[in-house]
Amino acid sequence: MIYLKFFIAIALALSVQLFLTARQSQAFMRQVTELRRHGRVAIGLGRRHWFGRKVYVALAATSNGRVTHAILLRGVTQFARAKPAPNLVGVTLRTLASEKPVPGCGRLERAAAQQAATTLRGSPEPPTGSPEPRSTAGGWHPTGGADQGREGAQSVSSPVK
Repeated sequence: MIYLKFFIAIALALSVQLFLTARQSQAFMRQVTELRRHGRVAIGLGRRHWFGRKVYVALAATSNGRVTHAILLRGVTQFARAKPAPNLVGVTLRTLASEKPVPGCGRLERAAAQQAATTLRGSPEPPTGSPEPRSTAGGWHPTGGADQGREGAQSVSSPVK
């Protein structure tokens, strides 16, 4: 009987943890969605090699490669919430993608910002008049392709023997 109570307590604790983690993730993604109004968006992760805290940085950048808005999610528990990162605003993506130090950024924040900036620098610009990109990575991903009969694809049929 005592084992049953023990396993029920563990199951309840894990359920609460999953619920709080889902709420934290949803709140962060709502803030990332708000950032998309200010430019292309990418999220970077900085973490320790083993156990420990993780840091997420979301950057919004203009087409000329300058960060317009940035948020930072840092914490060990599910109660951590994203906060603005004003020390990253105004910095170019080229600077963030390089190894140059950024004033006010710790090692983990710098690694996360570097990852997000590298993603933004590598993503192509959407063509003029195209719909808003759907990816939170900030890149433009065209739909269709050769497998859907577009882009000059020709179907080759072999004769049936």
